[in-house]
Amino acid sequence: MPEAKWSKLVQSQSSYARNDDSQELAELITNYFFLFDCFENKIIFTNTSFEVVTGYTSTDFTLEFLLSIIHPEDLEYFYQSEENGLHFTNKLLFNDHYKFILSYSYRIRIADGSYIWINQQCQGIEVNTQGHLTKTLVKHKVINDLVSQPENDYKIYDKIKNIFVDADNCFRLTKRELEIIDLIREGLSSDQIAEQLFLSRNTIITHRRNILNKANSSSFFELFKKMRFETLLG
Repeated sequence: MPEAKWSKLVQSQSSYARNDDSQELAELITNYFFLFDCFENKIIFTNTSFEVVTGYTSTDFTLEFLLSIIHPEDLEYFYQSEENGLHFTNKLLFNDHYKFILSYSYRIRIADGSYIWINQQCQGIEVNTQGHLTKTLVKHKVINDLVSQPENDYKIYDKIKNIFVDADNCFRLTKRELEIIDLIREGLSSDQIAEQLFLSRNTIITHRRNILNKANSSSFFELFKKMRFETLLG
């Protein structure tokens, strides 16, 4: 019977083992997640790791409670980051919402009265029939070695291209330069890019040089490393 096979699979999970001598250590739990209903504007589920990390109970964790434990010096940054996220996600429709992870860092007060740095990562998990975002998965990861706000902390990661989106275009690249970067990332040579964009090879070489100068990079390998998604999901 299918039910019996499924039951056997479930019973084989490590969580069902009776002879597991390993001890769960609270200090090894460094993140928790919650589900946020964008339409109802409320947290609808929080996993139990929240209690281990913060010392609060999961039932305490509402949007109002989160706002109350954010460090006063970080609250304005929190609001600004959320506003930036809305400007970005409001332009997306349907499956595009699933492509991106929005990330930034701030301090929260835990139950013992001290503050910890967390990196907040938010991604869409549900859209309605009109293509608008309705629910998000939010992860808080503890950053033990952080002592101040990182430079360029707010990030948007494109999971499909495996790069950070330069939402504010901090390198001040033109639309053509961004287009050339995408083609280089795809492995096209200068000759192939020139042919595809109906430009001369010398024009492409000039664009490539200008891109590296603007990004203060010695090579496109270095530039892509700056743009690459490295530790956000750790």
